[in-house]
Amino acid sequence: MRLVSPLRFAAIFAGFAVLQTAAEFAPEHFASGKVARREVEWFRHTGEVSWGDGDTSFVDRFSVAKPVDGDACGRPLLVVLHWRGSGWPGKGVDMQTRLADDKDGVFSAPDDFYILILDDIRNYHVLFNRRHEQYWWGATSAYGGPTVEDVPRLRNRVTSCEHRVMATIEWTVGHYGIDRNRIYLCGNSMGGQAAYAIGLAHGEVFAAVNANVPATVWYAAARLGFVDDSGQDIIDWNVSRFAEPPVCVEWSGVDDIWSRNREVIVRNLRKRKWPHMVLWGDFGHCGSISAARRKNDLIERFDWLSVRRNEAYPVFNAASCDDTLPWPFKVWRPKYGRLCAWKGDICSAEMKIAANAPKVGQINGFFRWRNLQDDETGWAMELHIAGAEELSTRHFSPPLAAIADVTIRRIQARNLADARRAAWKFGAQSGIAERDAHGALTIPDLGLRRTPEVLELRPLAGGRDILVKYSANIPKYKDI
Repeated sequence: MRLVSPLRFAAIFAGFAVLQTAAEFAPEHFASGKVARREVEWFRHTGEVSWGDGDTSFVDRFSVAKPVDGDACGRPLLVVLHWRGSGWPGKGVDMQTRLADDKDGVFSAPDDFYILILDDIRNYHVLFNRRHEQYWWGATSAYGGPTVEDVPRLRNRVTSCEHRVMATIEWTVGHYGIDRNRIYLCGNSMGGQAAYAIGLAHGEVFAAVNANVPATVWYAAARLGFVDDSGQDIIDWNVSRFAEPPVCVEWSGVDDIWSRNREVIVRNLRKRKWPHMVLWGDFGHCGSISAARRKNDLIERFDWLSVRRNEAYPVFNAASCDDTLPWPFKVWRPKYGRLCAWKGDICSAEMKIAANAPKVGQINGFFRWRNLQDDETGWAMELHIAGAEELSTRHFSPPLAAIADVTIRRIQARNLADARRAAWKFGAQSGIAERDAHGALTIPDLGLRRTPEVLELRPLAGGRDILVKYSANIPKYKDI
């Protein structure tokens, strides 16, 4: 009897629940128009009882911007979560829709993509809804965002806002015939912290996630179960709670007070061997790709929108070419502006970079890969370190060689995905990789070079027993 891995079980349960929620969801189309080069449709809806907060009286909106060449089945989808200031009347969905075709914007997408733009707040009016839990994408009603004091309320919880987001995505996927292996989530600032919290919890839906200058860490840390009620790291965790995570890219400002405690997320993703590319620079709380790239020109050089949910990917950890993380940094007294508003809130917090950390840096920013084979007859992936010319960077000098622990995730070949042990070969290097207690298949201290080399994996016989203990007690979607 072939065993199904716990991660696949979690994906099945979570996916079924999203379908059930979306089956009740019936938004009303109320407007159409053209924004820049794209046709756009606007929808509105009330709340659903199944979302869990008992309030079904509100009205919310979302828009769908179509591919430049029009409707077509099987296209990819970019889901957009806006920043805090976008909640004002006349902004929110409408403003982000106008920005969807802006090639310099953090929410722009290739011409063949659909773009789904959602609102975080009810009745799309920030003045009326600042005190509602839907503010901050369900994390808190506080204008300054969730803090460590909010962790007990948010820990391991699926909020009604998350239910709404996922139901809207599922409806959009069905209505427009979206390619389910190419659904991507992007958020900026307040939306960036939600992209972490919601996106990483749903690897059964998202191929990849991009969190730009995410504001605060505690919603994601709580939602994903990284910390206990006091904000301290959880020592043990349950691997079966989530599907295989999406590839995650982040860029944050070292001179940005909203970047406080970023090390909590980075540390916990690394501990769980989840994929994470981290880029930073002294670009403040920046929403412009070109402005951020002037400080760190690796930003948006990795094509995260080409990652597919049905393809394997490598996770790089403890790489010898990683820079020292600049967090935790020490934030000094912020500067105050007019009308008693303090400017340190966004761009001008005085700060001190952590010891030995560069003000512009990267973790996993140089590594690239290409899938070659992933089926029952063989598994192969090409890995290499990208050079400065390939990355179009003048700020960094990628090494000729580096060492990293490499974990392979989302393996499609069942004989390898369920194997406890695998033989591996990478150029002149070879060995045996064994899954750890959480099911991660990792090759330690793999030597990588600028020249692409092929990593080959072969399952070893009798290697599925380690996954048996994770196949029971899979939680229901509402408990994930």
